[in-house]
Amino acid sequence: MFKKNNHNFSFIRNNKELDHFITKIKNKKKFYFDTEFERRSTYKAVLSIVVIFDGKNIGIIDCLEKKINFKKIFKFLNKKKNTLIIHSSRQDLEIFLTIVKKILFTVFDTQIAALFNGYNETPSYKKLVQDFCKINIDKSLQKENWLKRPISEEKINYLINDVYYLKIIFNKLNYKLIKNNKLKLFNKLIKKEIYKISHEDYPIIFKKKLGNNILNNKKFIKIISLRNKIAKKINLPKNWVFSDKEIIRSLKNEKISIISKNLNKNNIKILTKLIVNFKKNFNKIN
Repeated sequence: MFKKNNHNFSFIRNNKELDHFITKIKNKKKFYFDTEFERRSTYKAVLSIVVIFDGKNIGIIDCLEKKINFKKIFKFLNKKKNTLIIHSSRQDLEIFLTIVKKILFTVFDTQIAALFNGYNETPSYKKLVQDFCKINIDKSLQKENWLKRPISEEKINYLINDVYYLKIIFNKLNYKLIKNNKLKLFNKLIKKEIYKISHEDYPIIFKKKLGNNILNNKKFIKIISLRNKIAKKINLPKNWVFSDKEIIRSLKNEKISIISKNLNKNNIKILTKLIVNFKKNFNKIN
């Protein structure tokens, strides 16, 4: 268990505290990383918390504080010499890519590494902690609203647990990858995943339902592009505008409708305007 004291734990609320923490960790090359954010009702994730563990020091950065430029930590981490160990890294990397143009650091995704080491199903962080650390951690706060303040002691302990055990898990999974001569293949897959995230890869459901050639379908590309444009414009989740299922139905020439139950009057007004352009463009490729 990580023991908090004045030397190895920092709750960071302003630039001075952030600069001090960066000075403490600046010579390290491995970082255990996690974020907490809210995205259930917006197009873009609202970043709330960043948690970093360098093997000795843990920093919890409150990204909602007005007196902090939290982008500093992302730019500090985004160096070729660094390795970030993350469990289920996709959404964390998506957040990174809103701040930096390109991922420069090496990514070690413990969830993917576990699949390379004999796990038949995608394991949760809780499962890996149980298997490798023999500890049962509480994940009941996983779907908590992390935009709420103040942050309780219970939440702080939860955040610490989410990075602290990554070190043990990483060491054991990395050793197995090296021992079984799988590290090169693992790193190749990780780079491929980063490329997909960087280039807005389409959900796998489309390939499953519509075939591997769907990415060559002009109608499909046009619908996806316009859905993203609409969602971004009104800052609401893409599936609230056109769900993946609705797009699939459209391409199968079935009845399509717009999900509007989550939209307010102003959203619908903007959406209606954009739909006019949608119909014009859609007719051009029919």
